[in-house]
Amino acid sequence: MTVETLPLCAYPECTHHPEAPTPGNPEPRYCAHPDHNALGAFRTFRAKRQQRKDEKRQAAEDRKAAGTAAAADALAVEPTTAGAEGSGPRADLVALLSRLSADLPGYIEELALITDSAAAEERIRAVTQAAAQRSLDAEQRTALAEEAADMAVAQLDVAKHRFEVEADQIRQEAAQQVADVAFVRAELERYRERVARLEERLDTVREEADAARRERSELAQQAEQHRCGV
Repeated sequence: MTVETLPLCAYPECTHHPEAPTPGNPEPRYCAHPDHNALGAFRTFRAKRQQRKDEKRQAAEDRKAAGTAAAADALAVEPTTAGAEGSGPRADLVALLSRLSADLPGYIEELALITDSAAAEERIRAVTQAAAQRSLDAEQRTALAEEAADMAVAQLDVAKHRFEVEADQIRQEAAQQVADVAFVRAELERYRERVARLEERLDTVREEADAARRERSELAQQAEQHRCGV
């Protein structure tokens, strides 16, 4: 029975497990740490590789210095055997092969990181394009909103001008109606005065008629009395 071992984060020297798969990243290789990603891993590996190169260069300089000192010592002493003369290049070749064997896993890991970095850059590019599209959509929606606001302001201005015109017309009509009412009231007052004068004349005529009737009645009585006396 074999026990399944969970993979570790691909970030150098990280002992955590990768994040759970998601639709956007079905095969995650890094843990939830914000710096643990393809780009961060590549930078870390490149820094370590540079450090190893510096250490190797320093070691080579030390060996070169030591070799120079040994060569100076060898000038004073003859080589003992011919076999010893051939052992130097062979040792250097063996050392070079050993160094290449030691560096090969690093080169393979760097290649994997570079490949993963390219995929990460592709995802970054896709996310950037999506963000740019969202920004464009937002700008378009903003432009449409501004256009709608301008149209609303223009319609409000038209409605305000129409209201002012209608209000002026209503005020003019109201003023005309007030003037008409004042004119009608003045005419009514004049009619009332004429009616009052007519009523006064009518009363005078009635009084004159009553006086005439009384006078006629008195004349009739006088004529009757005169007739009876005759």
